[in-house]
Amino acid sequence: MTKASGDTATEDKTETDGSLVAHAVARALKDNGIDRIFLVTGGDLLLWQALRDHGIAMHLARSEAASVVMADAYARVTGKPAVVYGQWGPGAANVAGALADAWWAHSPLVAITSTVSTQVEYKNEYQELDQPPMFQAVTKWQARVTRADRAGELVAQAVRTAAAGCPRPVHLDIPFDTIMELAPNARYAPAFTPTPPAPSASAVDDIVSRLARSDRPMILAGNGVLLADAAPDLVALAETASVPVLTTLGGKGAIPENHPLSAGVAGRYSSKITNEIAHEADLVLAIGTDLGGLATDTYRLPSAATEVVQVDLSPEAIGRTRDVQAGVVADAGELCRSLAAALASEPVTDARRTWCESVQERRAAWKEDFQAVARRPATGHVRPEAIVSILRELTDERDLLVVDTGFMGAWGGALFPVHSPGRTFLRAAGTLGWAFPAVLGAQLAAPAGQRAFALVGDGGFGYNVGDLETAMRLDIPAVTIVLNNASLGYEHVGFQHALAGDVVHEVCDFIDVDHAKVAAAYGLFAARVDTAEDFRGALKQAIAGARPALIDVVVDKERIAPVTTFDALLKRDV
Repeated sequence: MTKASGDTATEDKTETDGSLVAHAVARALKDNGIDRIFLVTGGDLLLWQALRDHGIAMHLARSEAASVVMADAYARVTGKPAVVYGQWGPGAANVAGALADAWWAHSPLVAITSTVSTQVEYKNEYQELDQPPMFQAVTKWQARVTRADRAGELVAQAVRTAAAGCPRPVHLDIPFDTIMELAPNARYAPAFTPTPPAPSASAVDDIVSRLARSDRPMILAGNGVLLADAAPDLVALAETASVPVLTTLGGKGAIPENHPLSAGVAGRYSSKITNEIAHEADLVLAIGTDLGGLATDTYRLPSAATEVVQVDLSPEAIGRTRDVQAGVVADAGELCRSLAAALASEPVTDARRTWCESVQERRAAWKEDFQAVARRPATGHVRPEAIVSILRELTDERDLLVVDTGFMGAWGGALFPVHSPGRTFLRAAGTLGWAFPAVLGAQLAAPAGQRAFALVGDGGFGYNVGDLETAMRLDIPAVTIVLNNASLGYEHVGFQHALAGDVVHEVCDFIDVDHAKVAAAYGLFAARVDTAEDFRGALKQAIAGARPALIDVVVDKERIAPVTTFDALLKRDV
């Protein structure tokens, strides 16, 4: 069963005016809900005219990698497919090389690349490459337009496929000369959204029975909950069942973290108590998570003795990383709603209440400890804990926070509490340097009045400095916070504590760059600070200014983020 979205007509769309393939592509994008494209311009000039004529905005970045990331973040915030373009050869290669994060994060990206003209293929034409193999590992579907009258059809199919089932990137090649051909009678089906799969009645009954036997159940909510737009449904399930909720880093936002049943983010990037809580659970209902290495602290949680029920949209994900006692193929929202309805009349045991109270008390004590650390004095630098605390204090609960991978993911993921259900937290799924172009894409996707903030280290920021110009040219009022320790901090700390302080400085250390001066030269509001109060003042100015802004914050490279990597060597305070 399917339901139409957008146009209620059920007949195929038909291009009858004999326009060029470029216009067929633009019209198919428009008809399938695409209102913008992210790109570095190539030689396909007729395509840009066609996109303009069909009212599709074109966001020019300073590299194909940045355009991919901007599209990725835009798709994550809107929950809809986003489109990125690359010209044949190096442009396409750069697009393919930047798609890994979108692949890991299940982001519905459509990568459209041109190829050399079919008249000169396989003749060593300038910049000619065999492009599909480059996209093989980072897309779930690929196609090539070989007939002018099928261009619109394949574009529509690409958009639909990117978002279908478990979302992931797709790739479509269009030869340069095909773009200029006439496309009479080009037909394609209208967009539609398949009805998501619901759990069987027997699967729901089985989970109800397992919960009834459990004294210390826990929900572990992953990215799939947010992809299904099911955060309110998950909160309702947790409240109905009186079950605490941990999230993965990708699932952060599945429950507001000021909710009494929120236990925080579990895994390799986590506070010092969340994994302890996870290990104590006797039943874990894992919803929308593939239970990968980051989410399970290198496959150590839930513990081997814990009963696990894994719910996922993809059958192949269930049981892939550990033994599970039950697996359910279902949409996260459908599962939460069905299970909450089945549990509505079930009693809550005293043991369950005691468990919930224990989790709440420990979380409350940890929050007090965290604030105490954030308030500790620091000389010549700002504690990252203070940055996170002030950021939470001054931003709106619906504002977006975008964090890079590594220590930035841990500072933001483990310590910054989201107070609104849904996707207000975005993180790099593994790509250093992702956060800065991502915050630009996130801000473009945000509703009016909603701001986007980024936490990025100086190492990550260096990847895409040129897109400061993009922020100014497109007037994107995102606020980028650079935690500047003039080093690759994770690696520096690794040498210090795992290898007896024998640091290989030439692979860790940078010169001390004043990124505020660089940003100011591009025209942004910019400030460099080395005290918590100066950071507070600069952040207030950035928020009030409602224009592109960058704050360069001096931090100490010896400060270790809340990661489990060094737990066997050091005692953590957060």
